[in-house]
Amino acid sequence: MNKRLAFITGLLAALCCTAAVAQDYKPFPGVSADQRTLKMQERVDELYEAGDYKRAFFIYEKELAPRGDKYAQYMVGYMHLKGQSVPRDKVRALAWYRLSAERGYQVLEEARDELARTMTPEQMEASNAILLDLLQRLGDTTLIMKLIQHDMDILKRRTGTHISSSNISSPIVTITPSGIPQDPNFYRNVRRRLEARLNYLETNVMIRDVPLESEDERLRQFEEQVKSELAAIDIP
Repeated sequence: MNKRLAFITGLLAALCCTAAVAQDYKPFPGVSADQRTLKMQERVDELYEAGDYKRAFFIYEKELAPRGDKYAQYMVGYMHLKGQSVPRDKVRALAWYRLSAERGYQVLEEARDELARTMTPEQMEASNAILLDLLQRLGDTTLIMKLIQHDMDILKRRTGTHISSSNISSPIVTITPSGIPQDPNFYRNVRRRLEARLNYLETNVMIRDVPLESEDERLRQFEEQVKSELAAIDIP
């Protein structure tokens, strides 16, 4: 059994066998993994198991972690902790562990807490600074804000053929000669998806162990702007 499969198996066992953990589980309404991503996940785990740490680290950090892959974020931290292709750095490792645990997965929280117990106050402070940067770039709040903006762009343009604010992949949409998606429910479904993502921001408290007052204010302003723009779009 490879490392990812063993990790996921342990996670599923924890979620299924512990009622409290199951209640804390927070699914992330992001983009579903496409075939390219699934193959990348399989390939990177093969590289890691083969000891090709340099290539594995690059894929975990640059390709999968920015997609919200919590296992990949954990692995970046683990490789920092073990010094695999990068200098051994448990302070940076902890920051990545903390990022990976923001959805409340028990196994990731346990890994985070175990490492945190070995830290001095000075090391924790240094980890805080690294974590703040990671959250602002790769945290779930940032990722879902991009997804919401992605949906808003589609609704505003009313064609579904262009995304202006991010490089997030989008499902293939069949367009008629007039430039309108063939699916008559296309825009309605996009709106529902957007509203679900906006609701996720409002109702799911991200698990933060560092203060993010400036980010909270940015998030509040973003939600207000989206709601205002959405109210002006005439899609039932």
